[in-house]
Amino acid sequence: MNNRHKELTAPSPATSPAPAAVIEEGYQAWLWLDARVQGFPASARRQMGHRTLDAVLDALAAAAEAAYLPRGARRVAELETANRHLTLVRLLLRGARERRYLSVGQHEHAMRLLDAWGRQLGGWLRAERRTVAGRPPSTGPGRG
Repeated sequence: MNNRHKELTAPSPATSPAPAAVIEEGYQAWLWLDARVQGFPASARRQMGHRTLDAVLDALAAAAEAAYLPRGARRVAELETANRHLTLVRLLLRGARERRYLSVGQHEHAMRLLDAWGRQLGGWLRAERRTVAGRPPSTGPGRG
């Protein structure tokens, strides 16, 4: 097993959260959104639907790329890119809700998925920023 694969599946205890958890949250959000976009009207699916899926896939790709980069400024930059794309997904879904392409319940579910992903991504980004700044990542309350 090479070190990159090991890092993705079994990170060190100091890494919080695990890159694999962030990627899994993003993957689940993408799967759910892909199915919902199929229900958009044809004209909206071609534009808003594709743009939404592109943004969620761009966020997922950036997170996956970050998992394979060594700790440092490049990893932080990829995580920041993922975070920006996630913000765009939230805005696009808000528009989809306002245009009634998503029901209130679907929009709330999507926001819960994106919130869970964003929390994982934000935790990883904060840990990486601390590492770049020369401080070891926190291991959690009462552990460090």
